[in-house]
Amino acid sequence: MTTSAVLCTYAALVGAGVMAGIYTAFSVMIMPSLDRRPPVEAVAFMQEVNRAAVRPPFQLAFSGTALLALVVGLLAFLGGGDARWWVLGGSLSYLATVLLTGAFHVPRNNALDAADSTRAPVAATAWASYSRPWTVANHLRALGCVLAVVAYGVALRLG
Repeated sequence: MTTSAVLCTYAALVGAGVMAGIYTAFSVMIMPSLDRRPPVEAVAFMQEVNRAAVRPPFQLAFSGTALLALVVGLLAFLGGGDARWWVLGGSLSYLATVLLTGAFHVPRNNALDAADSTRAPVAATAWASYSRPWTVANHLRALGCVLAVVAYGVALRLG
């Protein structure tokens, strides 16, 4: 691997690690805690979280890592060596989490955003249909990011 490929792979590894941490925190702490709160509170909280997610700090980690995954995947594809398949695997794993976000989480987040969190029956219905499926799919995002970290780490070790 060239020096630039190594540096980009380290950056992709760190980005995937950050995203793994965010997703894991939601899966094991935040969502279970919200499930114990009244639905009006849970819905209002997630509406705010989802609005914050489209701001630069989160987007830098989420989209920046996706861009890095594309770059290091392309460099690996064009390069060669023992690390190639590990880099490609890490990139595909991370990019799968991006696709899952767009295809599964974003539509559910948008539907939740449209719910009136001030009306208890509406919030209860919205939360009941949102929380469990969202969390299960979020576990997959966390796992995909962890797999990307491992694959990038192996690739860097093989160098």
